[in-house]
Amino acid sequence: MVNPSQRAVPTTVTASFWLWIASVVISLIAVVILLATGAYMVADVGGNEAVAQAVAPIATIIGAFVGAALRVLFAVFMLRGRNWARIVLLILAILTALGSIATIATGGVLGIIAMLVTIVAAVLMYVPASNPYFRRA
Repeated sequence: MVNPSQRAVPTTVTASFWLWIASVVISLIAVVILLATGAYMVADVGGNEAVAQAVAPIATIIGAFVGAALRVLFAVFMLRGRNWARIVLLILAILTALGSIATIATGGVLGIIAMLVTIVAAVLMYVPASNPYFRRA
């Protein structure tokens, strides 16, 4: 059996990898802007608005960095030819597209760009030029 890391990585897979990295960077920039402007969501925490205001930025930062780290990790495994990582990234792309419906409605430019980059990255993983790279020998 041929190790996927010993095969040449198709250009489409490499482009998809870098688009996933770009989507992470764009998303982190969007989070920084949200935090700087105070436009992040605040959930009611037990009816105590002061607690919600204190927890929301911390939760946003933690969530953003955990999500970014996971996307980078899955993208690395996808680049190494792991089909399971490609499937996980496809699911994340679908969830991103569905979650971005509100962003499109409100006109959040960075969110729209991140969504489009994510969709293109997902499509590139599944174009015919990419598929043989993920098949087992």
